[in-house]
Amino acid sequence: MLDDFGPLPPYADPRVALRLALPAWRPAEKISVTEAAEKYMRVNVSGQWQPFRRDVTPYMVEPSDMIASRSYRGLAFCGPSQSGKTQMLQSALAYTICADPGRVALFQMTREAAAEFERNKLAPMVRNSPDLRARQASGRGADNIYHKLFTGGTQLTIDWPTITKLSSATMRLVLGTDYDHFPESIDGEGDAYSLMRARARTYLSRGMVVVESSPGAPLRDESWRARTPHDCPPVNYGVLALYPHGTRGRWYWPCPSCGALFEPTHKRLVYPESGDPMEAGEAARMRCPHCRETFGHELKRELNAAGRWLHESGEADAEGRPQLVPIDSGRVRRTDMLSYWLDGTAAAFSSWKELVTMYRQAIVTFEATGDEEKLKTVMNTGFAQPHFPRSAGSEMEVTVQGLRDKARGVDLPRGVAPSWARYVTVSVDVQGTRFAVGVTAWGQDGQHMPIDRFDIFSMPGAEAERLLKPFEQAEDWAALEPLAERSWPVEGTEVRLRAVALAIDMHGGGATTDNAYRFYRGRRRAGQGERWFLTRGEGGLNRADRVWLKAPESASQKARRRRVAKDIQILHMATDRLKDAVMASLRAEAGHVNACLIGEWMEDDHLTEFTAERRGDKGWSKRPGMVRNESLDHLVQARALHIHKRGETINWAAPPLWAQLGAENPFLVRSEAKDTARTDAPAGAEVKGAEPAEPRTAPPKAPWSGAPGRGGWIRKGKGWL
Repeated sequence: MLDDFGPLPPYADPRVALRLALPAWRPAEKISVTEAAEKYMRVNVSGQWQPFRRDVTPYMVEPSDMIASRSYRGLAFCGPSQSGKTQMLQSALAYTICADPGRVALFQMTREAAAEFERNKLAPMVRNSPDLRARQASGRGADNIYHKLFTGGTQLTIDWPTITKLSSATMRLVLGTDYDHFPESIDGEGDAYSLMRARARTYLSRGMVVVESSPGAPLRDESWRARTPHDCPPVNYGVLALYPHGTRGRWYWPCPSCGALFEPTHKRLVYPESGDPMEAGEAARMRCPHCRETFGHELKRELNAAGRWLHESGEADAEGRPQLVPIDSGRVRRTDMLSYWLDGTAAAFSSWKELVTMYRQAIVTFEATGDEEKLKTVMNTGFAQPHFPRSAGSEMEVTVQGLRDKARGVDLPRGVAPSWARYVTVSVDVQGTRFAVGVTAWGQDGQHMPIDRFDIFSMPGAEAERLLKPFEQAEDWAALEPLAERSWPVEGTEVRLRAVALAIDMHGGGATTDNAYRFYRGRRRAGQGERWFLTRGEGGLNRADRVWLKAPESASQKARRRRVAKDIQILHMATDRLKDAVMASLRAEAGHVNACLIGEWMEDDHLTEFTAERRGDKGWSKRPGMVRNESLDHLVQARALHIHKRGETINWAAPPLWAQLGAENPFLVRSEAKDTARTDAPAGAEVKGAEPAEPRTAPPKAPWSGAPGRGGWIRKGKGWL
C-alpha cells in the first residue's frame, strides 16, 4: 500500500519563507503617493508603457499626496472626464502595494464596470510595472478579477456598491470611481460615501475614503448665488453634494499678463457666439478677470505647471468672506474631508477649441430639437459643471395664460391645418371608456400645431350604442380604423391631408396590451402596418435614444429577456427627454425651429393639460390635483413619430413625397366637395366636439405589406408542410 503514494515534497527552505515574509515587517516607506507612482508605476502613453510623470497632470499632485494624510478622513474630487482622476486612484494603489501595504477596496459603479476596470486598467498596469508585478502573490486565489493579493500584506478587492459589500468588511483605504453613477441610496441604507466611511472607521486616523467623479446630478436652483468664494450650487447627490462639506479647493493660475491668481473656468472663455461652432472653438481664448487681457490655449501646459490649489480658510477678510489659503497653511476651514473641484478648461487632455465647439454644437442641437441631453453631457463631462435643465426653471414653465396669449391671432377653426402644413400625425391615448385622439400638423423646420382634438366614445355603425371598453373588449379597437382614412383640409387650398403615421399609447389596465397587439396585427394585414405604431413610454433622463423600435420582451424564470411577440415592433419613447423638447417647443415663438403654435379653438381644459406635469431632478411627474394630461401626451407621441419619420433631417429643398403638397403625395386627397371647418368623422361614431362631414370617396387602399410568413399566403419551400 505504501508503494501507491508518490514521494513526499522536499522540506521548505526557511530562508525562502523568511524572504517572502520580510516585506510585511518592513515599515512604511516615507515617500508621497506621487513619488511612489513615479517610482513604481508605469502608465500607457499612446500604446507605450512609460514611467508615471507628475508634470502631465500637475493639478493631481496635491489630491494624490493627501490620500496618505492622517489629518483627514475623506477626499472628494470633482473634475471633467479624461483629466487624470482615475489615475489618481491607480497611484494610490501603487503606493499601497509598494510603499505602505494594507487592505484596500476599489468600488466601481456596477459589477460589469468593475470587471472592465480590472481587465483594461488594473491588470495591464500591474503586468507592465516591474515592481508591482514582482509583488503580485502567487497561488490559489491570489490573482482573480475581483480579489488580488500582494506580498507585504496588501489585499485588494474590486467591488461595486451593494449593502452587503459596504457592510461586511473593514478596510484601511476605500476608493470609489465615477461616484455620481452610484445609486443615491444603497438598498435604502444611505449614500455610498457614508457607508464607505463606516468601513474605514476602525483604522482611525489611518483610514481614508476617496471618491472621484464628473458631476451628474442636475442643478436644483438656477437662481442660486455663491455666498463664499468656493461655494457650490445645491445638488441632491453625487460628488458635488460632498464638496461643500470639505475644504473647498479650486485650481488657480497666475495670469501671464498681470501675474494675479485667478480660477480658469468655462465662464471666462471668450469666443464669438454667433456663426459656426467650429469657428467659435478656434477663436476661444481665456480672459483674466483682473487685467481683462486674453490668451490662448497654447499657454495651458505652462500655466498648469505654475498653478496651485487654494482652499477656503476659517478666517474672514475685510468683507467677511473666507480667505483662500494653501492646504499646508494651517488655516484651512475645520473639517475632516478634503474636497477639490477642477473646471474642465484646465484639464490636460482637452482643448478649449474642442470644449467650445462641442458646447456650441449642443446649443444648436437644443435649439433645433429641444433635446438637452448633449448639452448636459458637455457641461457634466466636458466642463465638470452641473447642468440646469432649461425646462425646470420657473421662468421657463409653460402656463395656461402664456398659451392663451400665444394662441391670439391663430384663428384657424378646429380641424383645419395651416397653410404651411406638409404632413399630419395622429396620436391616440387609451382610456377606460374612450380613445382620446389628437391631430398635429407639421411644416418646415419642425414647426407644428395641434389642429384637432376629440374623444371616441362608441363604435362607428353599432346598432346598440354603448360606451367603449378598450381595456377589456378587443373588438372595440375597431373604432380606430377609420382614423387612417380620415383627412383634414389645408387652409387656402383644395387639398386635405391624411395622417402619415398614427400612434397608439399601449399603457392601460386589463387586456390593453393584448388588445393593442391584436389591433396592430389586423392593421398590418390590411396593408397599413407601416402607418400604425404602438407606443410605450420609458422614463429616465439618461436614455441614450429618444425613440427606438423594439419587439416586446418578458422576463423568463432564469431572469433572461425573451421576445414575447416577435412579429410586433413597439415604438419606445424616452418620455422625459421628449417632454423637455415639447416644453421648449411650446415656449418657442412662430418662425423658430420646432416652434409649436396653438390655435384659438383650444379650450382652457386642453391648455391646462399641457401644464399638468412639472419637471423634477428625476424627470417629469404630474402636479398635485392634475388628472388629465392628454394634450401633453399627444404632443409627445407626435414628436416621437416626427423623429421616427426623420422629420428633423428633411431637406426642404427636395422633401420626400409625403411631405409635399403635390399630386404624388400618397396621403394627399383632392377635395370633391365644399370644404368645411370640420373634419370628416367616422360614420356613426360618437365624437365629443365634432360633427360628421359630408361623405366622400375613400382613396384606394395600399397593397398589403406584411412581413413574409406572418399572414397571407404561405410561401412554398423545402419542408414547408
